[in-house]
Amino acid sequence: MLITEILPVGALGARGAALGGGQAAAVGGRAYAGRMFRLRDTVTGRAAPVRPARPGELRIWVADQGGGPVIEAAELRSCLVADLVRRVAERHRLLVTAWHQAPGGEPTSPTTGQAHAPGGELTGADAERARALRAAWDGLNIYPAEFAATPADPLDVAVARDGEAGGSPAYRLEPGQVQPQAADGTGLDPLALRLVLLEHHYREPATLSREVLEAADQKLRHWREMVADWARSPSKPMCAQYTEDILGAFGNDLDTPAAVRSLAALAADSELPAGTKFESFAYYDQLFGLDFARDVGR
Repeated sequence: MLITEILPVGALGARGAALGGGQAAAVGGRAYAGRMFRLRDTVTGRAAPVRPARPGELRIWVADQGGGPVIEAAELRSCLVADLVRRVAERHRLLVTAWHQAPGGEPTSPTTGQAHAPGGELTGADAERARALRAAWDGLNIYPAEFAATPADPLDVAVARDGEAGGSPAYRLEPGQVQPQAADGTGLDPLALRLVLLEHHYREPATLSREVLEAADQKLRHWREMVADWARSPSKPMCAQYTEDILGAFGNDLDTPAAVRSLAALAADSELPAGTKFESFAYYDQLFGLDFARDVGR
C-alpha cells in the first residue's frame, strides 16, 4: 500500500542532524504537540503520563550494582533504560538531569551537581569502576550521567531493581534479567548489544547469546549500508504513519520492540522513496542511538 501522508520537515530535515547540522530538532513536533510520554511504575503496576516534579526538568537516577571494573550486562541495561527515558524526554522539550549511583564514593551532590572537596572524590577501585562505566556508556551511545552518592529529592524516575537504592521517585523502573552477564561481543560492533536490548522490552528478560549478538551486528551493518545508499537520493519528507508509530512506541513505556519492528517495515517498504527512508532513519536515530548514518559519505 502506498503511504502518501507525509510529515513536513525543515530545510535540512534529518539529513542535517545526521551530518552534524542539528536542524532536525523540530521534525515530528506537530505529531506529538501537547502529548506526554508514559512510563509504568513498578511499585504501583500502572502506566501514566510523566509529569516532572519540577516544571520543564526531568530527574533520573540509576542504581549502581556494585562489583569490579567489568560492567555486567544487567547494569548496562539499566543505564540504557535511563538513556532511553532521557532521549524521549528531550523530544518533549524537557531538560534532563541524570545521576548514576557513585561506586562507593560521593564525587557530586545529588541536588546541586557540584563537586565536593577532594576528600569526597572517587579513588582506587571505585575510580577504576567509574572509568569503566564511562567507557561502557561511550561504547553503547549512552549519554553520560553524573555520579552521586544518594538520589535527588524530588526525583522523577529511578532505574533500580528490588533492593537497590532508588530514593522516592514518581516512577520506579525495574529492568528484566539479562543472561549471560558477560556477553561475548568480541569482534562485533558494540552497538549490536544496544540493538539486542532494544529488541526486548526493558521489563522482559533478554538473552545475549553469541548467535543473537552476531545477528544484531549483521542487521546493523545492513541498515547502515542501506542508509548510505539512500543518502545518494534527493531528500524527501518522512512518512507520517511510520513516524507516528515509532514515536508512539517510544512514548508508550519505551516499547522499543514495536519501534524496531516499525523501522524494519519502513526499510522494506518498496513504495517509499529512498530520500524518505534516509530522512526517517537519520531522524529516528535520535531515539534509537544506533549510528545509522555512520557510513554516509564513505
